[in-house]
Amino acid sequence: MLKIISTGKGGVGKTTTISTLATMMSREGKKVLVFDTDPSMNLAMTLGLPYLEVPTITENKSVINEELDENEDTTQVCREILEKYSRLNRDGIRVIVMGAIPDEGNGCLCSAISIVKIVLNYVSSDACPERYDVAFVDSQAGPEILGRGLAKDFDCNLVLTEPTPKSAEVSRQVATLAKSLGIAKSLLIINKSDEEDDIARVSEMVGIPEEYALRVRYDRSVIEADRKDICLLDGFPTCDAINDIRSIKRMIEG
Repeated sequence: MLKIISTGKGGVGKTTTISTLATMMSREGKKVLVFDTDPSMNLAMTLGLPYLEVPTITENKSVINEELDENEDTTQVCREILEKYSRLNRDGIRVIVMGAIPDEGNGCLCSAISIVKIVLNYVSSDACPERYDVAFVDSQAGPEILGRGLAKDFDCNLVLTEPTPKSAEVSRQVATLAKSLGIAKSLLIINKSDEEDDIARVSEMVGIPEEYALRVRYDRSVIEADRKDICLLDGFPTCDAINDIRSIKRMIEG
């Protein structure tokens, strides 16, 4: 199973990129699983699942942790988590939402992230009866999720950035952490780009070689799809952003 995480500063397009890649792969017949670990929780809605219809891990993390503590073999607990805390969208993508901090004074998501790690280990093991081809993790903004070790030994880190120094600095931190975690490959995705020389300039700032960098051109279609609450791939299948995301997909698969 291919394991891919998207990282970067807030607002750089992680959710749009992950949801589009997941949809493309699912429509090609691949079995796709996505984890939304961003407390803002937009991924399920972007994939067409109403927000209130998707239960979150943080809502019930105390119960889940008790079950994990009581069972040395976590297989059955992970099966129940997939059954209770995930939903399938119309393209057959299975979506699991970690959730936000549930209440005041409970400001840490560490245990919820640990649960996501356990489930990820389960779905990539022989104990899982469903064989997934790819698992995507849409991370929260910044490098913190990598600092928690969630993506240890992943196959690919999609480092998303805007073509600005502030955004590139966050991506530089993310790329450094990814290397220490043993992530096989980091791909630099320069989103909302309107200059061809952004690849050379931003690659140097982030520290990822140009051959592992791609532009996603600035495209009003992304804003229109969001405004109309429609899937970008369905609403604007030939737009610049979709064509550029197809290039990302080819690089991942290659």
